[in-house]
Amino acid sequence: MSGGIDLLKKNLDQLKAVYHRQRGEQAKLLEKEASLKQKLEKARQEEECLEQVRLLLLEAAKHAREQGRRQVELMVTQALQFVFGADMEFKVVIEEKRDRPEAEFYVCSNYGDYRVETAPQDARGGGVVDVISLALRLALLHAFPTPVGGPAVLDEPGKHVSEEYAPQLARFLKGFSQSLGRQVIMVSHNQHLADSADIAYLMEMHQGKSSVRRIR
Repeated sequence: MSGGIDLLKKNLDQLKAVYHRQRGEQAKLLEKEASLKQKLEKARQEEECLEQVRLLLLEAAKHAREQGRRQVELMVTQALQFVFGADMEFKVVIEEKRDRPEAEFYVCSNYGDYRVETAPQDARGGGVVDVISLALRLALLHAFPTPVGGPAVLDEPGKHVSEEYAPQLARFLKGFSQSLGRQVIMVSHNQHLADSADIAYLMEMHQGKSSVRRIR
C-alpha cells in the first residue's frame, strides 16, 4: 500500500516538475511574443513614417520641378521673344514615363487667332534651335536652388541665327550678363556678337601660325 502511495507521489512530483518547466517555457514564449509584437508595431510605425517622408519628398521634388520648369520656360521664352519677336513662346511638358520624369520641349507660335505648337527643330529653322539651346544652358545655370557659379563659356553661340536676328541675339547676351551679373566668355565669328563684348580679342592665322591681339 505504502509503495503505491510513494509511486503516486513520485509521479506527481514528476508531473509538477514538467508543469513548472512548461510554465517557465510558456512565460518565456509569452515574453518573446510580447517583444516581437512590440518590434512589429515599431516597424509598422517606422514604415508609416518612411512612407510619409517618401510622399513628402515626392511632393517637394514635384514642387521644385515645377518651379524649375516655370523658370526655364520664362527665360527661354524671353530669349525667343527678344530675338525673334513677341509671337513665340517656349513650353516644357513633364510627364512620368517608366517611373521617371521626362521633359518634352515645344515652341508655340501665334498667328493671329491661331496657336501652333511644334518641336523646336521644326520651328522656323536652325536659328530657333540655336537660341533655345543657348537659353536652356543659361537657364540651367540659375534653375538650381544654389545657382552654378562662374562665367558662362559659349562656343559659337547662335551659329545658325541669320544675320537679320544676330544684333538682337547680341543684345540678349549682353542683357543676360548685366542683369544676372554673370560674365560671358565666348568664341564667335559673328561680328555683332564680337561688337557687343566689353573686351575682345582677334585670333588670326598667318602661314600656319596663329596670333592673338586685343581689339577692345
